[in-house]
Amino acid sequence: MELRHLRYFVAVAEELHFRRAAQRLHMSQPPLSQQIRALEREIGVTLLVRDRRGVSLTPSGRAFLAEARNVLGAVEHAAATARSVDRGDLGDLAIGFVGSTMYGQVPEFLRSFAVENPGVRVHLREMAPGAQLLALAASEIDIGFLRPPIAADAVTVETLFEEPLVVALPSDHRLVNSARVDVRALAQEAFVSFSPEDAPGVYEATQGTLADAGVVPRVVQMVTELQTAVGLVAAGLGVTFVPSSLMALNRTGVTYRPLRPKPRKVGFAVAYRTTDESPVVEAFLALARSM
Repeated sequence: MELRHLRYFVAVAEELHFRRAAQRLHMSQPPLSQQIRALEREIGVTLLVRDRRGVSLTPSGRAFLAEARNVLGAVEHAAATARSVDRGDLGDLAIGFVGSTMYGQVPEFLRSFAVENPGVRVHLREMAPGAQLLALAASEIDIGFLRPPIAADAVTVETLFEEPLVVALPSDHRLVNSARVDVRALAQEAFVSFSPEDAPGVYEATQGTLADAGVVPRVVQMVTELQTAVGLVAAGLGVTFVPSSLMALNRTGVTYRPLRPKPRKVGFAVAYRTTDESPVVEAFLALARSM
């Protein structure tokens, strides 16, 4: 039994007229009649009664019609689902992210993607950059949000935008009234710095900004998370440089100020498997690039 036989039968059962059913199916009447008789022989029951008054359904025919409609509906649903998956409208997307990126554009990306792709289930995992690369390689996540420089085999890291560093100061610091803080004025300050392994992008931008101003930092604490650094600044343990998006972290006891001369910038990047051809991943990347 083929799907076309079900479609032929449903058309005749709904029209109760072979000629009208044939016109609806864009075929001639004799082959349609032959196909219906072949269907009845195959299942071993009479589905239609044909007499001078027209065509009517037998009890078996009425039962078969209901099931045939269910089968055709299921097939159409399966086809529609496949088309949705192919367009990237349906599926699952696992995303890893560095905690600090949630103060930037990641929430906006996620919100816009959810609106445009309501059929995609998004699963979020907070992970360090190195863990994201391992999870990408193992197909445990599909997308990673991190800060370059990052390099890994079979993973593409694409910088979406860059943002300048700002200084985070204790709110009672002598420089909080400055519109812009001169980096050279921080030469004697205690610095909260970042691990080059866990936050290489911020570490390199910080070191470059200090070096450009001829400042050798007096590092009193090394941390792995930007939020931790801001917390230590609030505790009065020093100052630190953070990407400008972290100004959205309104921590009591911390004041952010832009820097002069022009500071280095920190990249914001998306990572994905180079060979990944998933339509859902492609849809997400297209949105991220457009924003």
